[in-house]
Amino acid sequence: MRHYVTVKIWEPITQSARTMRYEVPLAGVLYSQHLGEITGVDAVMTRELEIEHVEYQMVLADLDKAVETVRIVLEDAGAPSGSEILFRRDETVERIPFGRNECLAIYMDGINLPDKVYDTCSCQDLANLIFEPLKSLGGEIRGSWVGRNETSIYLFGPDAEAMYSLLKPIFATYPLCQNARIVIRLGNPDLHPRTVRLPLHENPEAVKQVYWTKKQGTG
Repeated sequence: MRHYVTVKIWEPITQSARTMRYEVPLAGVLYSQHLGEITGVDAVMTRELEIEHVEYQMVLADLDKAVETVRIVLEDAGAPSGSEILFRRDETVERIPFGRNECLAIYMDGINLPDKVYDTCSCQDLANLIFEPLKSLGGEIRGSWVGRNETSIYLFGPDAEAMYSLLKPIFATYPLCQNARIVIRLGNPDLHPRTVRLPLHENPEAVKQVYWTKKQGTG
């Protein structure tokens, strides 16, 4: 019997990244165990053309065994909390939540900061600063997005609040983070995300000078 299943992964992940992280391992397991196949993939966008979540359509042969296999493979691949497996059984829609990681997203102001900030700071420099502290919590940087007014970096780890607490001193003092919007538990609204807006510095020169560099940045 054929069962039609939808999987929602609440992660702003690009096509190339999702292919390697999710589609390749999942398709391989489904094929090798004769459990079904992935029949379609859609990226759902926000109004700002940022990926909100990804939806996979699948046809599965054995509902219970195959659904549990899908959950295990995607969780092991790093699927975030709030992800969902949806299917119909006996005229009733069932929803199985899954995922273990949480997302902390920092959206940097791309238009309102002093020119000196954009000339001397970059997203890559910020990523370099947060890499080691993030790693200590079992977290990782999974990508970024460039919009009309903001540029984001997506951080994933077991606990978004813990990541924010650890990285808050860097966010508070790195010049490019002025007026940034930080979303804790970005993703499924069921996770009750919260947003923190960082202040603008009235005197940019008072910001810790250790972060100023001579290297040109993209912001």
